[in-house]
Amino acid sequence: MIPFQYVDFYDYPRAIAAKYRGKLLLLQSAFDDELDDYPNFYTVYLLPESAETQLKAGSCKFLKEVPLHPVAQIPIGSVCFDPTRRKKFDACILDGLEI
Repeated sequence: MIPFQYVDFYDYPRAIAAKYRGKLLLLQSAFDDELDDYPNFYTVYLLPESAETQLKAGSCKFLKEVPLHPVAQIPIGSVCFDPTRRKKFDACILDGLEI
């Protein structure tokens, strides 16, 4: 299990940032206006190191300031969270990704 910082939460974390193998990742399941719901997957983005400072300060301004390029998608149901769903997740879900 690795710690993460959540940026948005609705039933499940909808945007979380975590360090994985020395890289800062964002897993995001943003609200889809066309579906009028949240998708059942996370889109994984590689974040610049500069976003880490903003995250530590509790800011998510980087989401609007840096271009985000998706590197993968992960079904939310396949992510194993701690019981609170607000602190840690099992990083083995990221092992097969080429980041």
